[in-house]
Amino acid sequence: DASSASAGRNIASKCVVDRTIYTTLPSSIDGVKTSSKSPQSTPSAKDGISSAIERIHRIHGASLLLDAATLLRLPPSTYATACTIFHRMYHRISLKQRDVWSMAIACTLLAGKVDEEPRAVRSIVLTFAHIYRRRRLRAGDDIKKYHYGAADCEADDAASLTEGERENVLRSVKPMPMGGPVYAEWKNAMLDMESNILRALGFTLHWIPDSLPHKFILYFVRVLEIEGEEVAQEAWNYCNDSCHIDLCVHYDPELISCAAILMASSNHNVELPLVPRPWWEVFIGSDRHQDLSTVCNSILAVNDENDLDVRRSKYAFVPSLMEEPSFNDPDSYLWSVAD
Repeated sequence: DASSASAGRNIASKCVVDRTIYTTLPSSIDGVKTSSKSPQSTPSAKDGISSAIERIHRIHGASLLLDAATLLRLPPSTYATACTIFHRMYHRISLKQRDVWSMAIACTLLAGKVDEEPRAVRSIVLTFAHIYRRRRLRAGDDIKKYHYGAADCEADDAASLTEGERENVLRSVKPMPMGGPVYAEWKNAMLDMESNILRALGFTLHWIPDSLPHKFILYFVRVLEIEGEEVAQEAWNYCNDSCHIDLCVHYDPELISCAAILMASSNHNVELPLVPRPWWEVFIGSDRHQDLSTVCNSILAVNDENDLDVRRSKYAFVPSLMEEPSFNDPDSYLWSVAD
C-alpha cells in the first residue's frame, strides 16, 4: 500500500550511494573501534602520510596481489586472504617502514599456506619479477591514453617503446637462475617480510579464510531468494573490489557482503524487502545505514577509472615511501637489471 511504499522510500533514502571517496575510514583494529575522527589512526598517518597517499599505496599493493593471484591461478578466497593480511599489517607498521612490494609477495606466500593453496617459492618470485618487469616497462606512459597508468619515475626509453617492442622485451628475458643475485633479492625480501608479518600478527592467521565477505554472499542470496546468478556474481565481484582498501579491518564481513548485494541488486533492478524492516537488518542488525553507505561508496570509488590516482595505483609502479629506498625502487639494483 501507499504507507508501505513511503516507508520503503524513507529507509532507502538513509542509505546513500553517491560514489563519495572515503580516504579515511572509521578507525578500528581487530573489531575494536577507536577514535571516530582518525587521520592519526594508522602508523602511516602518525608518520605524516596523508590518507590519500596511504590509499594510493594500499590500492597499489592490492593490485599486485590480484595480478599475482591471477598468474598463479589462486582462488579468489586466497587473494582475499592475502589482502586481509596486507591491510592488517599496515595497521601495525608504517609505509615508511616497509614497502608494499615486499609486503605483497610475502602475503601471497602466507595466504597460500593459510588457505591450503600453497605455491612454490620459486613460482611466486618469478611471478612478481614478471609483474615488476611489466610495470617497469610502463613507466612514462600517458595515463589518459593507455590502460596502464603512468608511473612516478621515468624508465630509460621505456615510454618510447611500441606495444610490440615491449612484448618482445618480456618474451626475450632470460630465465632467472635460482643462484643468481636477482633471484636472491626477491627471495630475501619475501622471506624477511614473511617473518615480520608472523611476528606482528602473532602467528594467528588461521581465522582469516572463514572471516571473508565472500563466505556469506551465496548464503545471503539464497535466504533472500534472489533468482539467477547475475546478482550473486556481481556481488562477488564487489567483494573482490573491497579488498583493494582496508574495509576488512573496519567492518564485519557480513556488512561488506550486504553492501555488495545492495549494489548488485540495484544494478539489476531486483527489489528486496524494505518493510517492515530493511532486509539487511536480518544479517547485520539495525541502524547500519551509514555504514552501508560508506562501504558502498568506498567500493565504487575504487572502481572509478576516471580517477587518475586509482589508475596509477592499479597499473603503474609506485615508488615506496621508505626513508631508505626499498629493494626495487628506482636506482636500485633490481630497477637497473629489470629489462
